[in-house]
Amino acid sequence: MRRSALSYFIVVTTFAVLLPICAQAKPKKKIYNNSPEQVFLAAIRTARERHVVTYVDEKMLMFTFETGQSFTSQGFVANASVEPEGTNQATLIINVQNKKGVSWGAGDRMVDKFYEQVADELAGESKQAAAVKATEKAVAVPDAKAVPATPSITQPADATPAPKEEGKIILTSVPDGADVYVDDAFVGNAPATLKLPAGKHTVKVSQNGYAAWTKEVSVFAGSEVNMKATLEKN
Repeated sequence: MRRSALSYFIVVTTFAVLLPICAQAKPKKKIYNNSPEQVFLAAIRTARERHVVTYVDEKMLMFTFETGQSFTSQGFVANASVEPEGTNQATLIINVQNKKGVSWGAGDRMVDKFYEQVADELAGESKQAAAVKATEKAVAVPDAKAVPATPSITQPADATPAPKEEGKIILTSVPDGADVYVDDAFVGNAPATLKLPAGKHTVKVSQNGYAAWTKEVSVFAGSEVNMKATLEKN
């Protein structure tokens, strides 16, 4: 009988200790004097900088994040949402659940800390820890030397240089036969097929009695683009 009474006492005592902890699983709320969108963005930044965000619904202003594990807990899963509270006010609601193990109130403490971090984000005073290194002294840099496109140690003496990557522009003009310039160099008359190295180039088309047509284009290796330059009379 004594053993049964003792077992009953242990069960009742354990339940009495754990009951306040379970009761803390209720959602917590915090009102900020900011718009719902501002609170949502600050909360998302806070979660991404310090935890792992697993779900985001920007339209509904909701997201879910997970925390790391501790000695007594396997971490937490927190569902967060933002609700408007009138003119330029919003409530951040967080419902935190322990993944596994006993948290001993750590979930509540995490949420309270999270609310402080969101306030810091809203104020532009994020206090995320970062390693600060001492400023390095200026280092003297020698004059730049030309670097071969291919290391000479691996390139045979009679090797043929690799062809430059090019793209193609098929250019027509109205009226036909207008002068074509690429990067201020005359290349012929339209219609023309321009094979140009990959990168940015300026194409100019001109003819007497018409306003010049100029366009800056980005050429990609292996690409082929059709362009039509329609000139307007002066």
